[in-house]
Amino acid sequence: MGVVDLHHSRSLGSSEPDECDVCIVGSGPAGSTLAAELSGTRLRVTLLESGGFTRTAAADALDEIDNVGRPRAASAWSVRNRIVGGSSHTWGGRCAPFDEIDFAQRPWTPHSGWPLSYPELAPYMARSAAHLGLGVGDGYCDQRFWRLAGRAPPANDPDPSVLLPFFWQFSRDPDESYPYEYMRFGRGLAQRLGDNVTLIAGATVLRVEPTASGGAVQAVLFADPQGRLRRLHASHVVLCAGGIENVRILLSSDTVTPNGLGNDRDLVGRFLMDHLRGVLGEIAEDPAGRLKKRFGRYNVGRNFFRAGLRLSPEVQRDEQLLNCAAWLGEALSPDDPWAAMRRIAGGAGKWPQDAIAVVGNAGLVLGGAFDYFVHRNGVPRKLEALELVCMCEQLPDPDSRITLSERRNPFGVRLPRVDWRVHELETRTLVRTAELVAAEFARLGLPPVKLADWAREGAELPSSFVDVAHPSGGTRMSEDPACGVVDANGQVHGVEGLYVAGSSVFPTVGHCNPTQTIVALAIRLADRLKRRSVQQPIAVRAKPAAPRPQRVLVTGATGRIGRWVVADLLERGYRVCAVSSKSPPAAGPWGGELEWRRFDFATAGPADYDALVSGCDAVAHLAAELGKKQLMWRVNVEATRWLAQAAARAGLGAFCYVSSISVYGSGRRRAMDEDAPVLATDRDVPSEYLAMDYVRAYGRTKLAGERALRKSGGRLPCVVLRPSVVVDLPQLIGIRDWSLAKRTLHAHRHAHHVYVRDVSAAIVWALERGWSGEAPGEIETYNLAEDAIPDATYAAFMRRAYAASGDRRWRVLPAPGLGDWLVDLARFRQLTLRRPLWRMRFPNTRLLAAGYRFGHGMARAHDLALARLCEAPQPPPQTLASPIPCRPQASAVGLEPAQETAL
Repeated sequence: MGVVDLHHSRSLGSSEPDECDVCIVGSGPAGSTLAAELSGTRLRVTLLESGGFTRTAAADALDEIDNVGRPRAASAWSVRNRIVGGSSHTWGGRCAPFDEIDFAQRPWTPHSGWPLSYPELAPYMARSAAHLGLGVGDGYCDQRFWRLAGRAPPANDPDPSVLLPFFWQFSRDPDESYPYEYMRFGRGLAQRLGDNVTLIAGATVLRVEPTASGGAVQAVLFADPQGRLRRLHASHVVLCAGGIENVRILLSSDTVTPNGLGNDRDLVGRFLMDHLRGVLGEIAEDPAGRLKKRFGRYNVGRNFFRAGLRLSPEVQRDEQLLNCAAWLGEALSPDDPWAAMRRIAGGAGKWPQDAIAVVGNAGLVLGGAFDYFVHRNGVPRKLEALELVCMCEQLPDPDSRITLSERRNPFGVRLPRVDWRVHELETRTLVRTAELVAAEFARLGLPPVKLADWAREGAELPSSFVDVAHPSGGTRMSEDPACGVVDANGQVHGVEGLYVAGSSVFPTVGHCNPTQTIVALAIRLADRLKRRSVQQPIAVRAKPAAPRPQRVLVTGATGRIGRWVVADLLERGYRVCAVSSKSPPAAGPWGGELEWRRFDFATAGPADYDALVSGCDAVAHLAAELGKKQLMWRVNVEATRWLAQAAARAGLGAFCYVSSISVYGSGRRRAMDEDAPVLATDRDVPSEYLAMDYVRAYGRTKLAGERALRKSGGRLPCVVLRPSVVVDLPQLIGIRDWSLAKRTLHAHRHAHHVYVRDVSAAIVWALERGWSGEAPGEIETYNLAEDAIPDATYAAFMRRAYAASGDRRWRVLPAPGLGDWLVDLARFRQLTLRRPLWRMRFPNTRLLAAGYRFGHGMARAHDLALARLCEAPQPPPQTLASPIPCRPQASAVGLEPAQETAL
């Protein structure tokens, strides 16, 4: 990635471009996400940011507004951050998806309704996790949280027809040493983006310039910090400058259309919404800490969650209310020991006050440590008060709006004139929410809530309820140009190539923070731009599109995965050279052009690999040795190195290497993403991996194969996949043959299963990613697992199989997990803080963020296995039937990840 900083007239690796395919305006969560998603493609992308890499008074001054409506937050910096990374510099990290009712047209809420449904947005919410540092992107806000957290749900929930549980997840920046630092999108941005992206800092966009007809975009006019005007030609422009600035830019773009771009119907700037948030009551005391434990903070893996409540859809409909949420607010005591310890650890301690706070509250510290490490709750804080805080949706009001003031900024551009309005319905919703929470607490015997005086007396909303930096709605989304500024894809109606991303496109704002939905919509828009770039070139290419490879070399072609890869490639029209050390199968419904070649990786030398790849355009390398330790280094490491070197010399367009989750060994933490610690490769360290010797050797050599690939592959586009336990239907059905002892001890385990059809599809996806130009020309590594699916244990499948078949071999006898631990202790004779593999999780958020989707899934695999088990008609397969009956193997021809022996 190139960086041009106009504040200092210096460039880092790039000169300032004068044209591009996609111009992104703003580097906050929306703009940074969009740029990251477009990185590595053939699109030439320029990211314009008005601020620099540090905060400056001159940049802050450009955020001035002319406020004529309800008073807003006194500090503009708390609302708008004109700096690389945008508003992520001051956001609170709180994430949550909108509720399904938020997308619906509600008769009691005029102008409500999205042109999207939540199920349409859900896949992008899942992908947003990788950009936001979340443990999981979807399915964590309701009762599913308890399963995710590995906890039993509480028995005394409020009446679900009145209030529903809700959980917010807090963003986490993995590059920060402090474990709960929120994601700051500007930190390390230049290192995260690809060579096809140029970031220009100090570029304040003044207007977008359309073609003479006004029907398409052609350029962006911006000023550098010295006021010099510059023009960037672009066929696509995406405004990601925030809920106020997006509107200002459109209204100021009046060179062809006098009212601004997209404003033929006077809708740009209307329907301005934010969130009203404040204290509606106090809890006098919580002596047993029941409220704080039930509605407090939770730690799940490396992520932090907060519990609360939201209005049920039934109450919203029956009482014609807006959406609203409530949670416990904690007013910290000045001598809170945890705050003192954080200051001391950060070198900013106040002496001797902080030391006295820690020592004087030693009981709270010790009890909090136990609660944190054992119960995985947030640490208890020393409080001055416990409050009931509510945050409410706003009514979409066309008279609540942004226009242009007669006052101008230092560049001569008119300031945004903000007329933000609130309504009686919002006050009524806030008060009613507080009343329902107080009533439910009383019914459940929880500490009582004392409503604020103004809420009890029905007075007006206090002036303390100001905006919370969520300006939304000014470029609202609608498929009908008479009702909105942009369509469901974010494109401005009537202006080809002009898009808007961010909360300004929200038709309604729900009760929760907007950032995760902003990021999800940015990912969705990036997918659209990538598709359009393939369907029709959207500007002059930096380099011609690569031809579709015609011949793919598949090693380990007779293995469990290789069989499917061969079949899937042939079905897609590719020619295949299938390689195995064994004789090819006598028959199979292969179709297409297929060549079988005998090749033994255990005996072949370096000179043999050039001939192996000759005539091929891509390689899917699956061959591995699992069973024989003495052959593992030769097959898993040296053969991988020689094959990669040959592929690089031949200039192949794509290379996919199938590794294994065994490279992580037994981790010290639960969630093992692609950056987690891995095994030592130069020696066997038994304490790193609670597994049999040959399994540890397999993990070490597969990791060494990855590293050999990095050293030998050059700029070869390469994807490394680390699948979890790969199963086909026979392996699922084979669980019934477990002994009674094994079923009893191991049924509770998380299976880590991933369906072989999905693994094959991921390999084909990885190859196509390489030759399509989406891969960044370097090695990408992805976990390939479905660990976040519900009921991923052996026991869950066994119970379904028993119910379907009545076969007593499927019966599961409940047993405490302690027995499993004791068996491992006796087996490996080690006391360690590391987790056995079945206690770990392998998140696939990076894979989903790159665009892969599970086309089959373990749920379908379970259904197919049950149908076969019961000899009932099977659900029709999506493509091919299994090409060859699959048998478990342990050889040098097909990847067999560490399975039950490692679990």
